[in-house]
Amino acid sequence: MTEIVEKVLKELKSKYKPNTPIELNVVDGVPCNAICEYKSAATRDDLQLLEHYLGRTIPNDYKMFLNSYNGASILATYEDGMVIKSEGLEIFDVENAIDNSKNLDLESNYIAVGIFLDDYWVVLDLDKNCICICEYGEMTELSIRFEQFVDKFMKTSRHAFWQDQ
Repeated sequence: MTEIVEKVLKELKSKYKPNTPIELNVVDGVPCNAICEYKSAATRDDLQLLEHYLGRTIPNDYKMFLNSYNGASILATYEDGMVIKSEGLEIFDVENAIDNSKNLDLESNYIAVGIFLDDYWVVLDLDKNCICICEYGEMTELSIRFEQFVDKFMKTSRHAFWQDQ
């Protein structure tokens, strides 16, 4: 189950070096500069806090990601020396995952793990171990795990790939 997250983590470390702008050819054909920023690994206390809040263990792929990066901005737009996070995928650190889950008033089987384009909340359904996209209060199940979501996001160069279905 964790093969994909291992590949994603390896790709982030090698292909998307922290704070190093890269040029992306995005879906609309207009190239842009993007950057990745990573936070330090989650501590044991961070993971225990999250699992205590949820009242259950978190899926291995999500836990592996947090053990490497307790939050990240992946392929955020980088213009004129500034990061525009709203145009990339922000994966929340543990504290923000809990705070955003409370703010969204999510049921206990959901945790907000990130946000994309300031409109799409990336939510992990812990019962089904799959990602859902929450937009304007509407929850759409993607039937893919956290690791698959991040992998597909990177492969499609930030495209909202779930809209193509």
